[in-house]
Amino acid sequence: FVLFFTIGLGFFLLVGNLFRFQSNLIKQDILDTGSGLALSQISAISIKAVDSCKSCDNVTIKADQKSIAGYNPTYQLSSGVILEIEPENKLVQSSLHNLDQSLTFDTAKVSSAKSIALTYDRTKNKLVMK
Repeated sequence: FVLFFTIGLGFFLLVGNLFRFQSNLIKQDILDTGSGLALSQISAISIKAVDSCKSCDNVTIKADQKSIAGYNPTYQLSSGVILEIEPENKLVQSSLHNLDQSLTFDTAKVSSAKSIALTYDRTKNKLVMK
């Protein structure tokens, strides 16, 4: 009886660890892909704000960012877009298609738990994320 119990417990622990390992691999894949997609969306919205209304002084575009693998990332404009997922210690950066060479940015961190607004001030040539 003790031998069968030990074998059963060992098999149960082996299968449980296998599923946990697979879950962690899938979670990392979702975080990598989701981070890239979120940065691409912010880049596209930034380009749209800069190129949209040439006669307007200010252009504001709102974006609703979804959570990535259950986490709400924070965004920051500083020589591009920086996406940070705190519990996973994940930090991803995008160059905003070289807009960082011609614009100045606001460097405040913004959480994606609420709607994000990108405002381009044409008179100051500044892109602000709120």
